[in-house]
This record gives sequence, C-alpha cells and structure tokens, in this order.
Amino acid sequence: MTSMEALARRYSIYMGIIIVLLLLVALITSMSTFFVGMAFGTAFGLINFVTTYFQVKRIMTSYTTRKYRFSIGTLGRLLIVLVALFIAQAFPQYFDMTGVIAGLAVMYVILLIDPIFQIKHLQ
Repeated sequence: MTSMEALARRYSIYMGIIIVLLLLVALITSMSTFFVGMAFGTAFGLINFVTTYFQVKRIMTSYTTRKYRFSIGTLGRLLIVLVALFIAQAFPQYFDMTGVIAGLAVMYVILLIDPIFQIKHLQ
C-alpha cells in the first residue's frame, strides 16, 4: 500500500467516524435537522474526496504512461456539491442548508489538522 493510499484510507475512516458521530448527535439533540444536514454534507464531502483521490491516481498513471485521459475533474466535484445543495433545498424538513455547507467543509478541516498530529507522531 502506497503512502497515498494509506492517507486516503485514514481520511476516509475519519470521515466515516465523523458521519456516525453527527448522526448520533442528531438523535440526541433538538437540532436534528442541522446535524443530519451536516452528516449529509460530510458524506458528499467524502464523495468529493474519493473523486479527488481517483483523479490524482489517474494523473499519476497518465504521467508514467505518457497517455492523456480526459476527465471532468473539478467540474464533477462542483456538480457533486450542487447536487448536495439542491437536495438540501428540496428537503428542508430533513436537512439544514447551513449544516450541509458546514459538512462539505469538514474534509478541508481534516486536511488542515491531520498533518499537525502526524508531525507530532513522527517526532
């Protein structure tokens, strides 16, 4: 397993744990639509992360084989976000729009915080 695969696996596990925790908090608190929306946004953030991972993998293989392969890349990830926001807008009784937007940003928070813990772990 390469370091990139291990990193993607670790981040995916983090996201899965966060989604489960958000759903548990939604069951406990009175702000259930916010936390369900946040779990929903986090799930779509995980989908975006996985598509980014496969895009990077595809770029690495095309670089080594010197063959170009077309992909929709960033446009596809933007469409995923738009689908998440459209679904949240269509079902406001289940998903809070603010929660969905915050959930979409959870992956970026993990990407910012995890290297700090890994540097501390390596020393």
